[in-house]
Amino acid sequence: MASILNFRPEFDLFGQLDHIFQSPISRIRMSEDDQPGLLISQLYLFTHFHLYFSVSCILRSHLSESLSSTRKAIDASLTAYKIILDPSTAKSYAEQNSYFKYIKSNLQKEIQKDSSKYPLAHILINLHDSCSEYGSHADISSFFHRMEVKELSEANADLLQIHYFQFPRETSEYKFYFVLTLQAFLKMFEIFRVFLNSRLKIIDPSWEASIAHLNPHLEELRKRYFSAIDRKEK
Repeated sequence: MASILNFRPEFDLFGQLDHIFQSPISRIRMSEDDQPGLLISQLYLFTHFHLYFSVSCILRSHLSESLSSTRKAIDASLTAYKIILDPSTAKSYAEQNSYFKYIKSNLQKEIQKDSSKYPLAHILINLHDSCSEYGSHADISSFFHRMEVKELSEANADLLQIHYFQFPRETSEYKFYFVLTLQAFLKMFEIFRVFLNSRLKIIDPSWEASIAHLNPHLEELRKRYFSAIDRKEK
């Protein structure tokens, strides 16, 4: 509750993003034999779930867990992207083909050969790498904002502590992570939007307007909070 109060304006942005994800769900229809459509829809709901989980982890001061959740959502979005662009690959995904097990690396290799491929995936691939470093593995970077060394002068020793909670001390940096998470999920939504626009018979103008408004607003906030972090560190 305290985090929601401290992040009130930013939490309202989460509500806007949640509405963007939820709006088309009740209006999408597909047949039982539409394997690509059914799989993409499942991946969409999986990504939407991780929006909730990632944000709740940040509000509970569990940054690494939030990044780990975001990474799973990126995997789902990249998988959906492949199926959206090439529906014939849906069968391979359903059969657990190894291509999809390493979806990020495989798309990355294809992009290295042709930079025009998968334009909506480029930023997400970079974010995936950061999430892996800080949230999904026991990398030294995953200890950021969690480890603390206290000097025990009377014992002529240092006390090494690892905290249950993990959060920046500076509010601007904390808000930067929150906004960056929302941005990541909006980028994931842009992938599914390609599919949704092809399946929805009527595109809601207010839904479109919400998407168009949220994107630049999040970017402006990200830059503002990042600049504030820089000033504090100098």
